[in-house]
Amino acid sequence: MSKVELKQIRYSYSDGIQALDNIDLTIDSGSRIALVGPNGAGKTSLLLALANLIDVQGSVRIDGTLMSAETAASLRNKMSYVFQNPDEMLFMPTVIEDVCFGLDALGLAQEEIMDRALASLDRVSLSGFDSRSSHHLSYGERRRVCLATCLARKSSLTVFDEPTRELDPHGRRQFIDLFKKMEGTLLLATHDLELVLETCDELVLIDNGAVISRGKPAEILADKELMEAHRLEVPHSLMQHPHAHR
Repeated sequence: MSKVELKQIRYSYSDGIQALDNIDLTIDSGSRIALVGPNGAGKTSLLLALANLIDVQGSVRIDGTLMSAETAASLRNKMSYVFQNPDEMLFMPTVIEDVCFGLDALGLAQEEIMDRALASLDRVSLSGFDSRSSHHLSYGERRRVCLATCLARKSSLTVFDEPTRELDPHGRRQFIDLFKKMEGTLLLATHDLELVLETCDELVLIDNGAVISRGKPAEILADKELMEAHRLEVPHSLMQHPHAHR
């Protein structure tokens, strides 16, 4: 499990608009943290900053090691990143090659790579799909292949960007069940607030590139005034919560 420390993270788009505004955020080892906020709040930018996929000001440390040009490759080996769009992750000729891609960097023997890949496909109910092309699968199936690539890595830190986006109810439930069984430090950015309530220990609300609030999901999400101030709504399951009437 990995501890993450983000200090004074700042990032601006090429047009000068600030996406991240001096964010400080510590994520303890083994935490299950949700990033929530309206569209354009900076959630995806913060995930990309953590993975060193955009050039930001400030510092990112994973398990005490500063992310830099020299350490980025080794730190990324501790991490799995599941993108919002599955087509950004799937580019090999077959499903099994997509799932195996990147495992070589972990220094694993070929037999273990294959064992991990097949086991992860089984966990996402895609056994027998190994020789198929990912791009001939349904959207939900492609999302599951992406999840299998993450499970195969057995990372100490896993980052999800909108993991239930466009999934049908069965696919969403399948993701939740898998997420609950995952180990390590888990960070997800999502608009699915019921997902947050069911799976996460802590919530970080961000807007305009800054951290607005942090705490227990049920307490923050039940605060109607806070939710409306940041273009969100109290989840239906909390509508009878006493804080929802503020």
